[in-house]
Amino acid sequence: MHVLLSKKIARFLLISFIFVVALIMALKHPATKEISGQYLGPYLPESFRSTAKISVEEQRRIQREKEEAELKQSLEQAAIKNATEYAIKEKIKSYGGNETTLGFMVPSYINHGGSPPKACFVSLITDKDPIAQIIESISNVQEKFNKKFAYPWVFISLGKLDGSKENMISQTITDTMNGDSKVVDIKFISLSPEEWVYPEWVDENKAAESLIALANMPDGDSRAVRYQARFWAGFFWKHPSLKNFDWYWRVDPGIKLYCDIDYDVFRWMQDRGKVFGFTLSMSEAKEANEKIWDVTKKFAKDFPKYIIEDKDNFKAFITKKDSDDFNNCEFKSNFEIGNLNFYRSPAYRNFFDVIDKEGGIFYYKWSESIIHTIGLSILLPKDKIYFFENIGFHYDKYDNCPLNDDIWSQYKCDCDQGNDFTFRSGSCGEHYFDILKKDKPEGWNKLP
Repeated sequence: MHVLLSKKIARFLLISFIFVVALIMALKHPATKEISGQYLGPYLPESFRSTAKISVEEQRRIQREKEEAELKQSLEQAAIKNATEYAIKEKIKSYGGNETTLGFMVPSYINHGGSPPKACFVSLITDKDPIAQIIESISNVQEKFNKKFAYPWVFISLGKLDGSKENMISQTITDTMNGDSKVVDIKFISLSPEEWVYPEWVDENKAAESLIALANMPDGDSRAVRYQARFWAGFFWKHPSLKNFDWYWRVDPGIKLYCDIDYDVFRWMQDRGKVFGFTLSMSEAKEANEKIWDVTKKFAKDFPKYIIEDKDNFKAFITKKDSDDFNNCEFKSNFEIGNLNFYRSPAYRNFFDVIDKEGGIFYYKWSESIIHTIGLSILLPKDKIYFFENIGFHYDKYDNCPLNDDIWSQYKCDCDQGNDFTFRSGSCGEHYFDILKKDKPEGWNKLP
């Protein structure tokens, strides 16, 4: 009898202990603190009542601090936004308004020293491009630069790219990022065939005659090359896939980088106020650029508000020394790092419209290289255009390889300096250095 009673008492005490522990834990839970303080507190033992009361006060204190912190942050963000908007407006005003090229581009540079620039790689893939060349170029750019910075890629093709090619491209990029497919954003964009036709104002018979007349020069008889030139010169920057980007780096199948780029090139361009960077320049055949200089001079006369004064612009690069005659010099577009908002500016859009309506892309062989070069040279101050001496670049039979031994060593370049094209006959590199009064690297005049 006593033993049975003792067991009942023990069981009662154990259940009571568990209940009390559970009650204490419930009182301390954030979801029940306020309820316990307001409704249970008066009926709890004295020892529990203080715990419930403190918990409610603590909860209210935390809530107040949270609200104060949120208000402070909101006010700080508003102040920063207002200050930024004011700074943008004042900077635009200093350039003469957002109708000017520099004024239009001001928002691109307001992020000085801040978060990574809104930049991407852009690659146009056509049916004639071997997949092996495409993969090799992508892999090279990733290894030499982008595995450190993980900027996104945008691949554009005429018609939908074959699924197996998309998979190979994606896997190539993933492999350079230690197998992580989520690090680099990749977009595949297709153009409709309707975008690769003669515009309605082009005389197709005259265009066909040009293909025959220029057949003796590289791609002189190619309609496809002319369609590509028009796309790169006047349309790639309009594509919806690029609307959220300020910067681009063009990557063509068959290109190669020679040097390890250990700094963020996009941020460097942004923080130093540059607009366009190149590695190769050369003089194009006169026959290809027939009449383009006449059209340019007419544009300058008709739209003087867009033209930078001669003392500041880079017109000297595209004209002969001490002359206004066109010299056919161009920045080769197979390597371009630039600000997309330059092309979106009223100045360049008007310039391209005039160029496009002349039909010279099809009647002659006005390339995106020459159109970009002329636009950059007359619509921007010359200090906005930059020659990348420390990247090292190869396309076709042309090399840019740093002649400066310190640069060559610092960036671990794997190219033959004897093959550098910068100061050779046919290049416009020497002309560029002379105009800007830049010191040429040692041995520049010893190359054949």
